[in-house]
Amino acid sequence: MSDVIKIEKINNVHMKIVADNGTLQELSEFFAFRPDGYQFSPKFKARVWDGYIRLITPFKPFLYIGLLNHLKEFAETRECKLIIDPELDEVEPVPDDYGYELAREAKIKLELRDYQNDYIVNAIRHKRSLSLSPTSSGKSLMIYLIQQHYYNAFQHRTLVIVPTISLVHQMAGDFIDYGCDPEHVYKIQGGVDKTTKKSIVISTWQSLMKQPKEWFDQFRVVVGDEAHLFTGKSLSDIMDKCTEAPYRFGFTGTISSDSKTHRMVLQGLFGPIKRYVSTKDLIDAGSVATFKIKALVLKHPQELKDAFRSKIKTIQKEKRFHAEKEFIINNEKRNLFIRNLVWSLKGQNNLILFELVEKHGKILEPLLRKEGRHLHFIYGNTPGEERERIRQLVENDPEKNHDILASYGVFSTGVNLKRLDNLILASGSKSEIRILQSIGRTLRKGNGADDATLYDIADDISHGSYVNYTLEHFKKRIEIYSSEQFPFRIYNVDL
Repeated sequence: MSDVIKIEKINNVHMKIVADNGTLQELSEFFAFRPDGYQFSPKFKARVWDGYIRLITPFKPFLYIGLLNHLKEFAETRECKLIIDPELDEVEPVPDDYGYELAREAKIKLELRDYQNDYIVNAIRHKRSLSLSPTSSGKSLMIYLIQQHYYNAFQHRTLVIVPTISLVHQMAGDFIDYGCDPEHVYKIQGGVDKTTKKSIVISTWQSLMKQPKEWFDQFRVVVGDEAHLFTGKSLSDIMDKCTEAPYRFGFTGTISSDSKTHRMVLQGLFGPIKRYVSTKDLIDAGSVATFKIKALVLKHPQELKDAFRSKIKTIQKEKRFHAEKEFIINNEKRNLFIRNLVWSLKGQNNLILFELVEKHGKILEPLLRKEGRHLHFIYGNTPGEERERIRQLVENDPEKNHDILASYGVFSTGVNLKRLDNLILASGSKSEIRILQSIGRTLRKGNGADDATLYDIADDISHGSYVNYTLEHFKKRIEIYSSEQFPFRIYNVDL
């Protein structure tokens, strides 16, 4: 006789698994993953932790509802009998073209694309979903139409959680452009009163961290934009408080392909991953800008390589990567190369992304200023209203000649700019999510910005058999470009 697994709904976040101890132990191993960098944890080094995150244990047999499909997979492979609370498996019967119907009812002027309809139908049918939809695929329109469904049909209020102040203003602006009454939208950021009865509340997650669970009980629909960021403890804690929200939808352009933990936690919070379109599909269809990559490998002179080699020998191994980054970004010739590259791109709008504000951004800022060019310096301390003012200025200025020098943390995610011609990575990265999100900044089509170029700057300070860290990260980025089928060409540049 097969083992029996009974699944009971606790609330809209968790389900309880009732099974014998042996099955629960197997489930604990099935839903166990080692996070990136586990081997560097002090607890792992001290051998008090085996490096695994377990999403369920025999002592706490609770699991995120969004992982129900994975639980079904487990039961099928082990020939277990599943008894599922019917409420967990309910499907809302909506027609295949329901997204188009919602767009007509909302009098949307834009033409809804087939894949947008597919994302909307899947989300509403299954009450939860993690929509993997690339930048410029119209995520804000999909979110708006989903919200319209639940408000018009049930008067349910929606909480939209975004990562930055800029996105609060941008999302609200998009909804209003689609025809939403501004009186129905409430924006929350630091210092804003959180008491409102409006049907749509858009907030940064940072503004909600200290809110009690009772505050979240007012919402039946919760949407996470840029959902790949929701694996952090603060964001997960917020989602755990939304026990009265049966309708849960995540939208993101990128999910790490390397981390099973990352994908599992996201699916637990929002539901199964669905992907109906890729960036390559959008480019081929002409929906986003034609895109190419120029990878510039800076060959540093031998005397600098020798100086770096001498310096690195005196530094502990675990600190060498950070020392290498500082060594590179403090290089005057390299920073002048970036300046000359930006200045050579005349009559175009350029986004220059850096990582470290004090050590790099504030060095580049005076270098890039030039009479006749408009430089905008944006980082964490730049107020949200100022970021939105700059975005609107660049969007609406018919004369293209704007340089936006921005930190990865502020501008690599979500910001909607249709008039960017070039992206320059002044600081490298090996993060798949960060790279693809950054690329997304240049792909938005419109207002004459139909072609885009990424300038990926890498540094070769290797010597002998030693290959420097940032050059290894560059190789990782090339792998990402290849897997995404982005056209690229590598150029060696002697400094």
